[in-house]
Amino acid sequence: MPSTVALHEGDASQLQIAAQLQDIVFVSTVFSSLLDDAFQPQLAEAMWRWVKPGCVLWSEFTYDNPRNPGVHGMRLSRVRSLFPHGKIDARRVTLAPPLSRRAVKVHDAACRVLNSLPFLRTHLLCWIGKP
Repeated sequence: MPSTVALHEGDASQLQIAAQLQDIVFVSTVFSSLLDDAFQPQLAEAMWRWVKPGCVLWSEFTYDNPRNPGVHGMRLSRVRSLFPHGKIDARRVTLAPPLSRRAVKVHDAACRVLNSLPFLRTHLLCWIGKP
């Protein structure tokens, strides 16, 4: 990893990161694991504060997992409410993993066909631009 890349682990709300210092703040499957809805806006505000004019890159799944009550899907409307000042470019990505696992056993092309149907894509990739 390039020396210019900084990775931080732990409670993000406790990180001492200077305002507008980061070009990109990347978050992946974090908010879907935060079951405290009151904490989510605090973390989003911190991330928005850290990023200089650039972006927050967001990757989360959008549907609840009935087998895992410890996570919940993050809809685009929630992303918009967490980053009200951001210009959001969103894409649905990732064929639903249970479908993908079954389809690939049939044929690789089955995955491509199923993935062409946006409603079968379970994750949301957002470029949240900060002007």
